[in-house]
Amino acid sequence: MTGQVFPILRRAGCLAAFGALFLWPVAFAGEPAKHPVLVELFTSQGCSSCPPADQILGDLTKRSDVVALSFSIDYWDYIGWRDTLATRENTLRQQAYEKSLPSHRVYTPQMVVDGVTDVVGNQRRDVTETIDNRVRMTRDKRVAVGIAQTGDTVQVRIAAGPAPAQSATVWLAHTLSSRTVNIAKGENSGRVITYHNVVRSFSAVGKWSGQAVTLELPARGTQGEITDGVAVWVQIGGNGAVLGAAQARVK
Repeated sequence: MTGQVFPILRRAGCLAAFGALFLWPVAFAGEPAKHPVLVELFTSQGCSSCPPADQILGDLTKRSDVVALSFSIDYWDYIGWRDTLATRENTLRQQAYEKSLPSHRVYTPQMVVDGVTDVVGNQRRDVTETIDNRVRMTRDKRVAVGIAQTGDTVQVRIAAGPAPAQSATVWLAHTLSSRTVNIAKGENSGRVITYHNVVRSFSAVGKWSGQAVTLELPARGTQGEITDGVAVWVQIGGNGAVLGAAQARVK
């Protein structure tokens, strides 16, 4: 994946000196997070059905019980406008969900909730109900994830928990809190759309098998790419159920 890094993996107790710096878990708004679920919106600047979903995703970023990420995909580029935020890696991540999700579908705007179900992203009521159901279902069952920044590094602490049936992947994404785009061609020609929590790069940075671990990771993404946030989530396999997630702004 883009911007892959090689973390230092330690047991949680080894970074006790950093304990006061950890927000456990972290929420953007400064409120205690509610062990958030992960929501991934797969969207495109060339999709006329996507702008309402992009707005809904922006609203979801204000919830402390949700880590909401926007993944711009590239397979609609051919219809007249090249998405300025899309990457092939984002498209491949969405396509990987086709085999694991109950719907076995890939479309835009598609919201994937916690890796276990998907919903049409521009249907606000369906989106809200799906997320709320997942929050209720996983309450008190999630793996706690904490993030703290020290200079150019973030320390990610994943708590101990019941061992999953198969090893879980730890993912790191470098994000941009917002980007406004003037779209000049294609289905959204003439529109000015703001995208939120835009994933600029992401990579698998470790494994979690039930033991507490701490990862030291770069606070910034690819050199030359503007980012101001990080998101971390623990996911069965690479695209299965999400066990825990967190996000934080970086300075």
